[in-house]
Amino acid sequence: MTVNRTISAFIKSPLSLLFLAGFVITLVGMAVRAYSVSPLKDQCDFPVSFFHIRSDSDVTMTRGMYRTYRDGFNKGHMTFIGNISHFNQQGLVAKPTPVNRELRFTGEVHDNQFEMTVVSQSRRLSDHSSDQDIKDYVFPHIDPGSVSTSSLYLLNGKMLAAGTETVPRSGCIN
Repeated sequence: MTVNRTISAFIKSPLSLLFLAGFVITLVGMAVRAYSVSPLKDQCDFPVSFFHIRSDSDVTMTRGMYRTYRDGFNKGHMTFIGNISHFNQQGLVAKPTPVNRELRFTGEVHDNQFEMTVVSQSRRLSDHSSDQDIKDYVFPHIDPGSVSTSSLYLLNGKMLAAGTETVPRSGCIN
């Protein structure tokens, strides 16, 4: 029986065989990454508008957009762009306060629990809010090292819902 010259060349040349194996491993790795990682959204948007009512004469409204970004397997950041408005019985107390903040975090998932640790938070261009207002109305966990736990729910196999006990629930459709 004769051996095909191409097959014979691969068998006799370990470098060619090594190159072919590396090529196949690369293709398989790309397919696994596309199947397991890419279906996750890189960014989710959550428009919110909620009221904090202390009494009939003391109401705070927070309105804006949360955006979450996946920066890696266990890292990400979240931004909030919007405003905070304070009201009393006469109406709006002052002009709405513009908010533009960013929160960087690391996270781990255990079963359906997401544990988020704050790495840093920072003001962005046009932010005029106080840290206390941000802590009270936007990001309750803004101090580096703060840890919060959130439950994750997959709704109808299409929407990932999450949120801590102090932040409105949010959903992300893939």
